[in-house]
Amino acid sequence: MTSLMFLSCSLRPDDVAEVNEYFSHISKLDNLELKTINIPGLSEKEVIELLNETIPKVDGIVVLWVPRYPINGALPSMWTIVESAIGIAKDKPVYVFYEQGVSLEGPLKAIGKVQVEFNRWYFNHPQEHNRLSEWIHWIKEDIERKKMEDAGRGIRTAIGTGIIALIIFGLGFFAGRTSKND
Repeated sequence: MTSLMFLSCSLRPDDVAEVNEYFSHISKLDNLELKTINIPGLSEKEVIELLNETIPKVDGIVVLWVPRYPINGALPSMWTIVESAIGIAKDKPVYVFYEQGVSLEGPLKAIGKVQVEFNRWYFNHPQEHNRLSEWIHWIKEDIERKKMEDAGRGIRTAIGTGIIALIIFGLGFFAGRTSKND
């Protein structure tokens, strides 16, 4: 079964060709489809509206942090942080892949169910490729586990509601029969 994930990347063109394409490729191998939005040309308000429409429809968020702003190391794009926060607010699991050099300080340390470091210069190295592919596979399994838990919770809620309705109906029926007998 394919899972649809929002890809938060906000990458510059040279990063898209290397980082985005790599993660999109290894994700497809595990039936994990990554969907992103194209921000250029949209106002900030339009982007936030689009994110609020898109993120509730996905199973989770994969975040790619590459060095963007050199501050005591480097910070990723502000958009990836905003997208992660919207995902968290919409109760979507967030999985972070960050490139060496990105400084995980302050709240960045707390974002994501997992934080996996990568180095794009080793994408073609079999050991690194296998390591990152295993993380993608783990994410796929985690998403499937969450779907099963959510489905189980929905079934339990439906059964519980049905039992309560039967009890109430039964009490109402019993109360009606006893008042007719009086």
